[in-house]
Amino acid sequence: MMFTLEEAKKAVGGRFVSNTDSIVFATAIEVFGVSTDTRTIRPGELFIALQGDNYDGNGFLEEAVRLGACAVMTDDAKKIPEGAVAIVVEDTARALCLLASHYRFKLGCKVIAVTGSIGKTWARTMIAEVLSTALKVHSNTEDSNEIGMSKTILSAPEDCDVIVVEMGMKGKGLISYLSEIARPDIAIITSVGYSHIGILGSKDAIMNARMEICDGLTDGGIIAVNADDRMLFDHCVKVLPINNFIAGIKTGEGDDLPCPIIISATDITEDENGTSFKAVLKRMDKRSEFSVPLRVGMFGDNAVRNALFAVFCAYMTGITKEHDNQKKIAEAILNRSAIDGKGATFETSRYLVMNDAYNASPESMEDAFLNFSKKAAGRRKILALGGMLELGKFASGLHELTGRSCAGYDFDRVFITGDNTDEFIRGAHMVDMELEIVKCKDTEDVRRRLDEYVRDGDALLFKASHSFGFETVAKYFIEKGNA
Repeated sequence: MMFTLEEAKKAVGGRFVSNTDSIVFATAIEVFGVSTDTRTIRPGELFIALQGDNYDGNGFLEEAVRLGACAVMTDDAKKIPEGAVAIVVEDTARALCLLASHYRFKLGCKVIAVTGSIGKTWARTMIAEVLSTALKVHSNTEDSNEIGMSKTILSAPEDCDVIVVEMGMKGKGLISYLSEIARPDIAIITSVGYSHIGILGSKDAIMNARMEICDGLTDGGIIAVNADDRMLFDHCVKVLPINNFIAGIKTGEGDDLPCPIIISATDITEDENGTSFKAVLKRMDKRSEFSVPLRVGMFGDNAVRNALFAVFCAYMTGITKEHDNQKKIAEAILNRSAIDGKGATFETSRYLVMNDAYNASPESMEDAFLNFSKKAAGRRKILALGGMLELGKFASGLHELTGRSCAGYDFDRVFITGDNTDEFIRGAHMVDMELEIVKCKDTEDVRRRLDEYVRDGDALLFKASHSFGFETVAKYFIEKGNA
């Protein structure tokens, strides 16, 4: 049992309505789960009828009851099915979030929240896998918005030690709302880049929006930030509430940071398969220090830094005290590969495909160029690129900047589409007039032209904002490569 229906009513500020002839003691009804989808609902669960632009959850209330829902939650008492007990609220989405916050504290586990312009999904999954070497961990099973995060929390098992959630951002105030729901004990900001600058207007505004993750930080909670971005670190020191602490994460020596905990990467070396380094943790009072050799199968500062964030979380949850656990942590980091759509590499029988088509920003483009150039060493290196969205008035300049970055690598040919293709080409040819760039009409044109050009032994990178649908083209070439 998660909680009683009476608990749920109080948590969301709703009221009971019973549409049944039998005497129902709502306070005694036990809730064994929460569902928003009748396709996956199980007997004993509370069904919450969410509303959206293209759907109305109230249309599924009768089906939820028929499938065994112990009760339903709705914003319309007139829609309550016969024989059902309901909690009526003004806003079911808001109620879902309030219920998640209630359950988060009832569980009594630690909560770790991750946000950032680049690397948050990889950091979140790496943290979860590292902590899973010694603890019972529950992590994102849904989207990183308020609905998805709330559903993730509500699906956590009662014996969970740690919940790790990812917090996405679409504008000012959203991360603050997410943080107030999850009330993290540990908050992490992986980076502040240009993602969503078209909505927020400046990098300072983006930084302030990312810092909203501290709004729900528990008393005594700690935030770990990318201290390689000194502007972010200094801003965090300045605005962090006095009852919270800060840790600095650096890909170099970090003794100059004014914070109680510093984790840095030293002795960084690369080979054709990845990056090796030492994760060194120091406290300001120098009372506690350890050094762990680590290796990741990726390249660049972001890959190293995400491993450091995972080590930091392991330290804060106490699992680094045992030497055997340190070995398990190193193994988990070594075995953590990139996620499909976010840099995963597929070695097919004909060619290598890197699928990084889930989203795109100037920073993630640069990261993809770096990792692809090293992973594809010795092959013809071919790029399929789409535009970067949500950049607003900055789109033209940032596409030109990304073109310059692209031309700094030894790529053989670029196939590109999107509204700012000309700016990208102009930037690239400022650096390398010889770089071959093929301008395409749309995503299908990219696929067709690639199909004509690619040959066995090549390497392909797919990178674009999600709405370009490049993941389907990447899948096409992965399947073709294995055919």
